[in-house]
Amino acid sequence: MSANSFAARLLGWYRRHARVLPWRKHKEPWATWVSEVMLQQTRVEVVIPAFDRFLKRYPRPADFARASDDELHAAWRGLGYYRRARLLRDGASDVVARHRGSVPSDLDALGALAGVGAYTRGAIASIAFGHAEPAIDGNVERVVARHAGIDSDVKRSATRRRIEAIVRERLPISRAGDFNQALMDLGAMVCTPRSPKCRVCPVADDCEARRLGVEQELPRLPARRAPIAVQARAVLVRHRDGRVLGGRIEDGAVNAGQIELPSPGILADHPDAGDALAHALFERYGARFAIGEVVARVRHGITHHRIALEVHAATLIGRSGVRLKWHAIDFDTVPWSTPSRKALRIGDLARVRAVSDEGLASR
Repeated sequence: MSANSFAARLLGWYRRHARVLPWRKHKEPWATWVSEVMLQQTRVEVVIPAFDRFLKRYPRPADFARASDDELHAAWRGLGYYRRARLLRDGASDVVARHRGSVPSDLDALGALAGVGAYTRGAIASIAFGHAEPAIDGNVERVVARHAGIDSDVKRSATRRRIEAIVRERLPISRAGDFNQALMDLGAMVCTPRSPKCRVCPVADDCEARRLGVEQELPRLPARRAPIAVQARAVLVRHRDGRVLGGRIEDGAVNAGQIELPSPGILADHPDAGDALAHALFERYGARFAIGEVVARVRHGITHHRIALEVHAATLIGRSGVRLKWHAIDFDTVPWSTPSRKALRIGDLARVRAVSDEGLASR
């Protein structure tokens, strides 16, 4: 069947079955950009309330370009992968500095914005501006690899180029945005990673994977990296007013800009508790601690790391220095890292002796 037939069948299905999503109500470039960044590695049902909350607070790129780190983390709460938010803010700053606050429609200018890669550029260009550009994410890779019977690693450069060429061949010039979104919806709802629903697929009749009976085997993906087990440690120091001691994670580190309980670094080499942990904390913060018993144990995954975090009650000896400050246990206004939030939710604060002398630590 022809490329035009593929597009017609797909768009007919999309007209009847398209997901009702808030960012599809209007095809405004900034809203499209925000939604596409949020949807990267995050489930749709998680993104919907975050998207509405974000657009109310930052309706224009200029509004987000002015956001502080703490405001950024509060706006991105619950979505994870905070580096995406920092890159989106950088891109918004580019829009303000180079394009008078309006997201550019020119493909080269759009692709030159910070954080805008090939997929995001294609999504914004096709959905918001009507350019005949593909937007190829994991869902699209899977649909095309199965339909065309591509039996090679979809993450290889040569395979990616082949998939892009197929999408461009089938892309209807006048409805590129709908076509891209239809492919995404088909991958999310019908041509799913496991147990694809071939009987209701609008393009199943000429699907190579179905013809060969290999739809469960495609797409070919690179071997997953084996998870790395990490034993991490942190300390919990409590002020008499209920605040706890925390430090800002430095630029370049995992979860940069967030607040974490004092630790050698969540993915750093972690010494045993006691003097070794106290020494590691002194090396990082210039502050001295007396290490006590474990008051919380949590597990957390970051990329391919599987972290087992033990949090010890601790006493601050002397001043904390400038890198540590007292912070409220408030997850709406303080950008606590996810491992720290987990620890603070389950930690036994009753076993942490409160500091009574406010002069011990800087505020």
